Amino acid sequence: MRTRRPGLLVLLVVVVAAAALLLGTPRGVPVAAAASCSDYATQAAAQDAADTRDGDADGRLCESLPCPCAGPGDPGSGSPDPSPAPPKPTPSPGTSADPKNCRITRKVVRVGLSRTKYPEVRAHWERAIAKGWPRTLKIHRKGAERRRSRLLAGMPTRPGKDRDEYPPASARTTVKADVEYVDSAQNRGAGSVQGVKLRRYCSGQRFIFVWY
Repeated sequence: MRTRRPGLLVLLVVVVAAAALLLGTPRGVPVAAAASCSDYATQAAAQDAADTRDGDADGRLCESLPCPCAGPGDPGSGSPDPSPAPPKPTPSPGTSADPKNCRITRKVVRVGLSRTKYPEVRAHWERAIAKGWPRTLKIHRKGAERRRSRLLAGMPTRPGKDRDEYPPASARTTVKADVEYVDSAQNRGAGSVQGVKLRRYCSGQRFIFVWY
């Protein structure tokens, strides 16, 4: 009868133990390089490193660590983007009829007009104020052309004259206004100044004509 060699039995035990150890190690990670979950601050960091053991074989490593978290195949550490989101543009307070990027201020905007350049316009303004029309006006551009057309429909044109409205069509909400014939050049010059002075402001902005 042959006697079994003890060395063969020991060798078999070593081989079985080594195989069991390799089966419990993540693929591609040497046994000697395996790290502990305590080496990482977050689960995502451990998942990225992929050098710890997956105890429940679900593909997620060190699930006891705090998030940010990541799963198998997730790119990066899952950390949030530290850069802040760009601020949303502030919508203009005006209407579709107003200039882009217009604004409204609390103060009453003063629109200066020359009494020497526009004497007929000034005289009409004074008479309109005396009739009770307001000094302080408010921009209201939407529907201005429609209001002007309806107001002047029954008032014929005259050569060299314009039909001056007070309040202007762009500064009232109703059709009704005071109308007089004034010199065309004066009326258009004063209207141009008004447009330049008020173009940066939205509907709703208060303003007043001042004469110098």
